[in-house]
Amino acid sequence: MGYFMRKTGKIAVRVLILALFFSQAVIAESGLFAQQILMVNEVWAPYRIGTNDKPHEWTGIDIDLVRELEKRLNIKVTITSASWARCLEMIRNNQADMLTGVAWTEERTHTMLYVPTSYSTVQPVFYTKKGRENQLKSYEDLRGLTIGQSISSAYFEPYNSDASINKLHLKDEIIILKMLESERIDLAIGTEPNISWDVAQNGLRGVLVPTRWQPEQKTALFIVFSSKWKDSKLIEDVNRAIKDMISDGTITAIHAKYK
Repeated sequence: MGYFMRKTGKIAVRVLILALFFSQAVIAESGLFAQQILMVNEVWAPYRIGTNDKPHEWTGIDIDLVRELEKRLNIKVTITSASWARCLEMIRNNQADMLTGVAWTEERTHTMLYVPTSYSTVQPVFYTKKGRENQLKSYEDLRGLTIGQSISSAYFEPYNSDASINKLHLKDEIIILKMLESERIDLAIGTEPNISWDVAQNGLRGVLVPTRWQPEQKTALFIVFSSKWKDSKLIEDVNRAIKDMISDGTITAIHAKYK
């Protein structure tokens, strides 16, 4: 009888261990163990394609990147939308956790945490109305012109910090292009491939064109997190994953989908 009890007890313990193992596997598979991340951003094709009222339906470079990070790191990213200026503010105030497509500036490093490895690069570019391409032949020609740009965006130095240039900050890049079309501004600054995408999507190809002179600098894009993750290994994990995705060709493949 005692042997039977001991034998039955051992079997019961083994059954319990197996049950716990399989239940944990099911929970992990269902994503209940996934770290929950709130990402805020705005539409910015081809990095984020869709409408701002339906961020859960977005496609694009950043979205594919985030979904790949979810798989590799067992995190769950929920996406919400806001204007770019509001996105930056939400990260600074810990109202959101994550933001993609951020250029590096010294000022931002004081209020948000950069993932060190860049996942993409864009190039600043000036556009104008067709027939006026030669008005910009050098950086110095920017002075005296009115330039439309997205509010809170960074493009290149010394332009970003040059207070002698007349910059008109607008919340919507489409508004900027429409103002340029109607000659209410002299130039629009944006980044490639984004601005050419917007020009084509709004039927302005051949109406708005790049200027003769263009800056040579390129702008690296990063993922940033709010300061609430300062003592977390999350940033280190994301950085390692991005390096792996660069090495194994995943980042190149993602970009190629949207060319």
